[in-house]
Amino acid sequence: MLISPTGGETGNRNSEINAEFVIWNRQTKLGKVFDSSTCFKFPNGSYRSPDVSWVKKERWQALTPEEREKFPPLAPDFVLELISATDNLKEMQAKGYL
Repeated sequence: MLISPTGGETGNRNSEINAEFVIWNRQTKLGKVFDSSTCFKFPNGSYRSPDVSWVKKERWQALTPEEREKFPPLAPDFVLELISATDNLKEMQAKGYL
């Protein structure tokens, strides 16, 4: 899956949103937060790299060390995808990004 790099404003918004989730997760200690560089292998065989994703601690710990190191073979419990002003919502949905 190839996603184009973001511009400065979108990259900054992504960082701010990710930071909020990291802070929340550090306080709750309920799971693991991942940035857009993390690619997950979904149960249907597709690969996705959401802008922000979160996995419950129990599900993450159930993976083997090798599965954690590579593309984790699971769908996150929560994902957030930030759409830039130039993205088309219907096209993103048709491609399976949303």
